[in-house]
Amino acid sequence: MTVSAKDIAQQWVDYAKRNKIGRNTIKYGNHQQAYITGVFACLGADTPPIITIYGMTGRDLAEIVKEEAVA
Repeated sequence: MTVSAKDIAQQWVDYAKRNKIGRNTIKYGNHQQAYITGVFACLGADTPPIITIYGMTGRDLAEIVKEEAVA
């Protein structure tokens, strides 16, 4: 199964919007880490490397969506 980093990031942004989780909050960070953990659990070694990097550094996955929009 191949899932792109952009798809994973977009799904996170959609989840946060649906659940009205504001950016730059502790709740947002906690939910994002739980989401990334779920991605790792489902995809394992097939997780895109950029998702691993963002998870390890605590960066916001929404930045991947924004970067794609600019590129």
